[in-house]
Amino acid sequence: MKRFLLALLLLGLGQAAQGQTAEKITNRTIGIEVVKPEGWHHLSAEANLDNLRRVGPDDKEFQDAAARYGNAPVIAFSKYVEPYPDLNPSFKINIRPLGALAGRSASDILQVVLPAMLRVFPDMTIEQAPMETVIAGQAGSYARFSYTLKTADLSLPTTSELWIIPKGSYFFMIGAGTRQDEANGTRAEIQSILSTISFDPQ
Repeated sequence: MKRFLLALLLLGLGQAAQGQTAEKITNRTIGIEVVKPEGWHHLSAEANLDNLRRVGPDDKEFQDAAARYGNAPVIAFSKYVEPYPDLNPSFKINIRPLGALAGRSASDILQVVLPAMLRVFPDMTIEQAPMETVIAGQAGSYARFSYTLKTADLSLPTTSELWIIPKGSYFFMIGAGTRQDEANGTRAEIQSILSTISFDPQ
Protein backbone atom coordinates (compact mmCIF):
# COMPACT_ATOMS: atom_id res chain seq x y z
CA MET A 1 0.00 0.00 0.00
CA LYS A 2 2.76 2.45 0.86
CA ARG A 3 4.21 1.96 -2.63
CA PHE A 4 0.98 3.42 -4.08
CA LEU A 5 0.72 6.20 -1.51
CA LEU A 6 4.28 7.39 -1.73
CA ALA A 7 4.11 7.62 -5.49
CA LEU A 8 0.85 9.56 -5.34
CA LEU A 9 2.30 12.09 -2.95
CA LEU A 10 4.72 13.21 -5.62
CA LEU A 11 2.27 13.87 -8.41
CA GLY A 12 2.28 17.62 -7.86
CA LEU A 13 5.88 18.44 -6.97
CA GLY A 14 9.18 18.03 -8.72
CA GLN A 15 12.69 19.35 -9.03
CA ALA A 16 13.76 19.58 -12.63
CA ALA A 17 16.88 19.41 -14.71
CA GLN A 18 17.27 21.51 -17.84
CA GLY A 19 15.43 20.43 -20.98
CA GLN A 20 13.73 22.85 -23.35
CA THR A 21 12.87 21.09 -26.63
CA ALA A 22 10.17 18.52 -27.35
CA GLU A 23 11.66 15.05 -27.04
CA LYS A 24 10.41 11.53 -27.70
CA ILE A 25 11.33 9.38 -24.70
CA THR A 26 11.44 5.65 -25.36
CA ASN A 27 11.98 2.85 -22.86
CA ARG A 28 11.94 -0.40 -24.81
CA THR A 29 12.81 -2.48 -21.76
CA ILE A 30 9.41 -1.84 -20.21
CA GLY A 31 7.69 -1.05 -23.49
CA ILE A 32 6.54 2.56 -23.39
CA GLU A 33 7.11 5.80 -25.28
CA VAL A 34 5.96 9.37 -24.58
CA VAL A 35 6.79 12.87 -25.82
CA LYS A 36 8.09 15.48 -23.38
CA PRO A 37 6.62 18.82 -24.53
CA GLU A 38 8.79 21.70 -25.60
CA GLY A 39 9.70 23.81 -22.57
CA TRP A 40 9.14 21.02 -20.04
CA HIS A 41 12.02 19.58 -18.02
CA HIS A 42 13.29 16.15 -17.01
CA LEU A 43 13.06 15.14 -13.34
CA SER A 44 15.99 13.39 -11.70
CA ALA A 45 15.82 10.31 -9.45
CA GLU A 46 17.56 12.22 -6.66
CA ALA A 47 15.03 15.05 -6.84
CA ASN A 48 12.19 12.55 -6.76
CA LEU A 49 13.35 11.10 -3.43
CA ASP A 50 14.17 14.54 -1.98
CA ASN A 51 10.65 15.76 -2.75
CA LEU A 52 9.11 12.58 -1.39
CA ARG A 53 10.72 13.31 1.96
CA ARG A 54 9.82 17.01 1.74
CA VAL A 55 6.07 16.60 1.16
CA GLY A 56 5.42 13.58 3.38
CA PRO A 57 4.15 13.71 6.97
CA ASP A 58 6.85 14.38 9.53
CA ASP A 59 6.86 11.00 11.23
CA LYS A 60 9.53 8.30 11.31
CA GLU A 61 7.39 5.52 9.80
CA PHE A 62 6.53 7.61 6.77
CA GLN A 63 10.07 8.86 6.29
CA ASP A 64 11.50 5.34 6.56
CA ALA A 65 8.98 4.20 3.97
CA ALA A 66 9.94 7.13 1.75
CA ALA A 67 13.57 6.07 1.81
CA ARG A 68 12.67 2.45 1.13
CA TYR A 69 9.92 2.81 -1.46
CA GLY A 70 10.75 6.12 -3.10
CA ASN A 71 11.52 4.48 -6.41
CA ALA A 72 12.16 6.95 -9.17
CA PRO A 73 9.59 7.08 -11.96
CA VAL A 74 10.81 5.49 -15.18
CA ILE A 75 9.81 8.69 -16.99
CA ALA A 76 9.13 12.04 -15.32
CA PHE A 77 9.09 15.70 -16.19
CA SER A 78 7.72 19.01 -14.92
CA LYS A 79 6.72 22.26 -16.55
CA TYR A 80 9.08 24.62 -14.70
CA VAL A 81 12.64 24.54 -13.46
CA GLU A 82 13.07 24.39 -9.70
CA PRO A 83 13.32 26.17 -7.39
CA TYR A 84 9.77 27.13 -8.26
CA PRO A 85 7.62 29.11 -5.79
CA ASP A 86 4.34 27.29 -6.45
CA LEU A 87 2.98 23.91 -7.43
CA ASN A 88 5.03 22.71 -10.39
CA PRO A 89 2.83 20.87 -12.92
CA SER A 90 4.26 17.39 -13.41
CA PHE A 91 3.76 14.15 -15.32
CA LYS A 92 5.24 10.85 -14.16
CA ILE A 93 5.17 7.22 -15.22
CA ASN A 94 5.94 4.46 -12.72
CA ILE A 95 5.82 0.71 -13.17
CA ARG A 96 4.93 -1.77 -10.42
CA PRO A 97 4.55 -5.55 -10.20
CA LEU A 98 0.95 -6.62 -9.69
CA GLY A 99 1.89 -9.08 -6.96
CA ALA A 100 -1.13 -9.70 -4.73
CA LEU A 101 -3.22 -7.50 -7.05
CA ALA A 102 -2.86 -9.94 -9.95
CA GLY A 103 -6.23 -10.66 -11.51
CA ARG A 104 -7.82 -7.48 -10.18
CA SER A 105 -9.02 -4.77 -12.51
CA ALA A 106 -7.45 -1.33 -12.89
CA SER A 107 -10.48 0.18 -11.14
CA ASP A 108 -10.02 -2.25 -8.25
CA ILE A 109 -6.41 -1.11 -7.87
CA LEU A 110 -7.53 2.52 -7.73
CA GLN A 111 -10.16 1.64 -5.12
CA VAL A 112 -7.30 0.29 -2.98
CA VAL A 113 -5.33 3.53 -3.35
CA LEU A 114 -7.99 6.12 -2.54
CA PRO A 115 -8.75 5.23 1.13
CA ALA A 116 -5.05 5.52 1.94
CA MET A 117 -4.96 8.93 0.31
CA LEU A 118 -7.90 10.05 2.43
CA ARG A 119 -6.02 9.15 5.60
CA VAL A 120 -3.06 11.32 4.62
CA PHE A 121 -5.08 14.21 3.16
CA PRO A 122 -8.29 14.61 5.22
CA ASP A 123 -9.51 17.41 2.95
CA MET A 124 -9.24 15.26 -0.16
CA THR A 125 -12.21 15.38 -2.52
CA ILE A 126 -12.69 12.71 -5.16
CA GLU A 127 -13.72 14.64 -8.25
CA GLN A 128 -13.83 11.63 -10.54
CA ALA A 129 -14.32 8.17 -9.05
CA PRO A 130 -12.38 5.37 -10.75
CA MET A 131 -13.73 4.91 -14.27
CA GLU A 132 -12.72 2.69 -17.15
CA THR A 133 -10.57 4.25 -19.84
CA VAL A 134 -8.27 3.27 -22.69
CA ILE A 135 -4.75 4.63 -23.13
CA ALA A 136 -2.99 3.86 -26.42
CA GLY A 137 -5.13 0.78 -26.92
CA GLN A 138 -4.61 -0.56 -23.38
CA ALA A 139 -7.55 -0.88 -20.99
CA GLY A 140 -7.13 0.96 -17.70
CA SER A 141 -8.78 3.14 -15.10
CA TYR A 142 -8.71 6.86 -14.30
CA ALA A 143 -9.44 8.91 -11.18
CA ARG A 144 -9.06 12.59 -10.27
CA PHE A 145 -8.90 14.06 -6.77
CA SER A 146 -8.08 17.38 -5.10
CA TYR A 147 -6.44 18.12 -1.75
CA THR A 148 -4.07 20.53 -0.03
CA LEU A 149 -0.45 19.47 -0.32
CA LYS A 150 1.58 21.00 2.50
CA THR A 151 5.33 21.43 2.77
CA ALA A 152 7.33 23.23 5.43
CA ASP A 153 6.83 26.53 3.60
CA LEU A 154 3.78 26.16 1.37
CA SER A 155 0.15 25.13 1.34
CA LEU A 156 -0.65 24.07 -2.20
CA PRO A 157 -4.20 23.43 -3.53
CA THR A 158 -3.57 20.43 -5.75
CA THR A 159 -5.46 18.35 -8.27
CA SER A 160 -3.95 14.97 -9.01
CA GLU A 161 -4.88 12.66 -11.83
CA LEU A 162 -4.02 8.97 -11.88
CA TRP A 163 -4.21 6.32 -14.58
CA ILE A 164 -3.65 2.63 -13.86
CA ILE A 165 -2.81 0.44 -16.87
CA PRO A 166 -2.32 -3.29 -16.10
CA LYS A 167 -0.08 -5.08 -18.59
CA GLY A 168 1.05 -8.66 -18.09
CA SER A 169 2.42 -9.22 -14.59
CA TYR A 170 2.87 -5.51 -13.84
CA PHE A 171 1.02 -2.24 -14.23
CA PHE A 172 1.84 1.29 -15.29
CA MET A 173 0.89 4.03 -12.84
CA ILE A 174 0.70 7.36 -14.67
CA GLY A 175 0.27 10.41 -12.48
CA ALA A 176 -0.06 14.14 -13.01
CA GLY A 177 -0.42 17.11 -10.69
CA THR A 178 -1.61 20.66 -11.31
CA ARG A 179 -2.94 23.58 -9.30
CA GLN A 180 -6.67 23.32 -8.66
CA ASP A 181 -7.24 26.61 -10.48
CA GLU A 182 -4.86 25.65 -13.33
CA ALA A 183 -3.26 29.09 -13.06
CA ASN A 184 0.23 27.96 -14.08
CA GLY A 185 -0.49 24.79 -16.03
CA THR A 186 -3.63 23.08 -17.30
CA ARG A 187 -5.03 19.59 -17.32
CA ALA A 188 -5.45 20.04 -21.07
CA GLU A 189 -1.64 20.13 -21.24
CA ILE A 190 -1.53 16.89 -19.28
CA GLN A 191 -4.02 15.31 -21.69
CA SER A 192 -1.82 16.39 -24.60
CA ILE A 193 1.13 14.55 -23.05
CA LEU A 194 -1.01 11.51 -22.31
CA SER A 195 -2.10 11.38 -25.95
CA THR A 196 1.52 10.84 -27.07
CA ILE A 197 1.94 7.60 -25.10
CA SER A 198 2.42 4.38 -27.01
CA PHE A 199 3.10 0.89 -25.68
CA ASP A 200 5.55 -1.65 -27.11
CA PRO A 201 7.36 0.89 -29.35
CA GLN A 202 9.32 -0.54 -32.28
